[in-house]
Amino acid sequence: MQTPLVVLLALVMALQLTAAGCAKNASERRAASPTVSERISKESIKGRVNDIGNKYVSIRSDDGESRRVRVDDHTKMDQVAVGDQVKAYVSEDGYASTIQRVVD
Repeated sequence: MQTPLVVLLALVMALQLTAAGCAKNASERRAASPTVSERISKESIKGRVNDIGNKYVSIRSDDGESRRVRVDDHTKMDQVAVGDQVKAYVSEDGYASTIQRVVD
């Protein structure tokens, strides 16, 4: 009778480990690495994050110009905070498909 109990406990533990692996948030699942087509076809903006909103990230380039880029759930984005140095791949209409942190 103990064998089914051991098997059941092992199954429960395996399910918990699987669920823990799936518990990453959306930004952790989508690591920010641009595709080849993004690198070729999209403009890139490099600078420091100076504001983050629900639907945008504002980036100040080294020459002092600020640009607000649109983001949504499909944007691949590293965990960024105000002050982080980033590189954003942006379409003509201002949508950022990828924003990745870069080391100074």
